[in-house]
Amino acid sequence: MPQFHFRGRDKTGRLLVGQRNADSADSLNLDLTREGIIVIEIKSESTKQPYQKRIRDWLQGDSFHLSELAVFSRQMKLLHRAGVPIITSLQQLSMHIRSNRLAYAIHGIIRQIEKGQSLANSMKQYSDIFSPLIISLIQIGENTGKLSEAFAHIERYLDFEVQTMKQVKAAFRYPIFIFSAVIVALLILNLFVIPTFATFYVSLNMPLPWQTRILISTSNFFVNYSLVLLAALLIAAILLYRYIHTERGKLRWDYFLLKIPFSGKMLRRIYLIRLCDSLSIVLSSGISLPQGLALTKDTIANTYITKQLVIMRANIERGVSFTQAIEKVDLMTTLETQILAVGERNGELAPAFDYIAHFHSEEIQYDIKRINDVVGPILIAIVAVLILIVALGIYLPVWNMIDLIKH
Repeated sequence: MPQFHFRGRDKTGRLLVGQRNADSADSLNLDLTREGIIVIEIKSESTKQPYQKRIRDWLQGDSFHLSELAVFSRQMKLLHRAGVPIITSLQQLSMHIRSNRLAYAIHGIIRQIEKGQSLANSMKQYSDIFSPLIISLIQIGENTGKLSEAFAHIERYLDFEVQTMKQVKAAFRYPIFIFSAVIVALLILNLFVIPTFATFYVSLNMPLPWQTRILISTSNFFVNYSLVLLAALLIAAILLYRYIHTERGKLRWDYFLLKIPFSGKMLRRIYLIRLCDSLSIVLSSGISLPQGLALTKDTIANTYITKQLVIMRANIERGVSFTQAIEKVDLMTTLETQILAVGERNGELAPAFDYIAHFHSEEIQYDIKRINDVVGPILIAIVAVLILIVALGIYLPVWNMIDLIKH
C-alpha cells in the first residue's frame, strides 16, 4: 500500500504533520476529512525527497529528536506499571508533547487501537518515527504481557543512542570550528586582503621576497579562477553524491569512512555500540538471533557493516554457529569474538553484547580526549604556520623598503 505525507489542521487549528498508508491520495483525503482534519497538502512518498522533508520540518520548527521518543517510552513504562490503560496513557501524553509529528502519530495510534488494532500494528503506520526494532519489542511485550518491560528496553536503547551521539558531537565540535575558521580566513586573505597589498607592492616596482611572490601568485590564482574553482568543486560534489548513491559507491564510501584516521575508529565504535546494544535488547526480549540481526541491520547507517550482518545471518541460518559466523566477517576484534564465544557457550549472549556495548561506550570517552589532545594542537600549529607565512609575505617587503630608505 502506498505511503503518503500530509499536512492538515484539527478542529482547534493545531497543525498536524504525518504520514499514513492509503490506497490513494483521494482515499486518504476522505479518511482525514472524516476524522475532522482539514487537509492542507498530501504528497506521495515517491515524490517527496528526504531533504525537502527535513527542510520543511526545520522551517516549521517541527524537528523530531530521539530524546523525545525516549521520554515518551519512559512515561509509557511508568504509566503501564501503574496500571493506567494504554489509550488513557497515550491521550495524556499526547497533550504534553512538543513535536507535532509525534503528537499526530500518537493520535493516529489511539484511533487505530480504538478500532481494535494492537499497539504494535498501530505503530507500523508511522514507520518514520517507530523503527522496526521498536515495533518488534512492543509486539513481543504485548504477546508476553510484559509491555512495561518492552518500553523499558526501548527507553534504555534510545537513551544510550542519545548519549552516544552527544559524545560524538562534543568530540568533533572544536576541530570542525577551527578547521572552518581556517578555511574562511584563507578565503578572505586570498580574495580581499592580499590583492590590496599586491597592488601596492607592484606599483613600487621593487624586487619582492619569494614568500611575497608565492602569496601574490596564490591570491591571483584564486581571484582569476574563483568561478572555475567553484564550478569544479560543484561538479565534483555532484559526481561524488551520485556515485555514493549507487550500491557499489555507497559500499566503498562507507568502508572509506571507517578507515579515516581518528574519526573512522570512533565511527566504528558508534556502530558497534548500536549493534551490540540492540542485539542485547532483542535477545533479552526473546527474539531469535537471526531475526535480531535483521532488525538491528535497520539501525545501522553503514552499508559495509550491514553487509557483514547479512552474511552473518545467512551463515547462521545455514547452521553455522554464531561464533563461527562472526569470525568470517570483518566486524569484531579477536577479544570481542572470544567474549561472544563464551556467552554463546553459556547461553548468555545478551549480557556479552551488553558488556561489549558498554566497553565501547567508555572507550569513546578516551577517543574524545585523544582527538582533542592530538587534532586540536595540530590545527593550532597549522593556523600558526599560516599566520607566519602571511605575516612574512606581507611585511618582508615593508622591512626591505625601510632598509633601502635607511641606506
